[in-house]
Amino acid sequence: MPIIVCTTRAGLDVQTKHRIAKLITDAVHETIKSPPPIISVVFNDIAAESSFVGGDFGSDTLIMCNIRGGRSDDAKDALVQRVSDIWTEFTGQNSDHVEVGLLEYDPKFIFRGGKRLPPPPIN
Repeated sequence: MPIIVCTTRAGLDVQTKHRIAKLITDAVHETIKSPPPIISVVFNDIAAESSFVGGDFGSDTLIMCNIRGGRSDDAKDALVQRVSDIWTEFTGQNSDHVEVGLLEYDPKFIFRGGKRLPPPPIN
C-alpha cells in the first residue's frame, strides 16, 4: 500500500521524478519494510496559480505518506525525515518550503488487486 503523494509546482523533469520515486521507494522499503511492488509514488503537478500559502501565492511542496497502521513511531519519524531529505536533495528546494506528513489507515480496509493486503510488517 504505501502511497506517497507529492504535490508540487509543475516543472520537474521526468528523470528527476523517476530518481525521486526510486529513492522514496527504497526509503519506504528500508524504513517500514513494505515490499517494493506495493509502494506507489505519485506526483501531482500543479500550476503556479493553484498554489497558496497563508492566503498568498506560494511554491511549497506537500508530500503525504499514506501507510497502513501498525508501525512504530520511530519508523514513521524516520520515513518522514528520509522523504523530506530525498526531496530537498534532488529538487534543490529549500526545506522551509517542503512539508511532509504521514497518514495511517486501518490495514483491514486496504485492498490491492481485489484482495486484502496482509498485515504490515512490524518494525
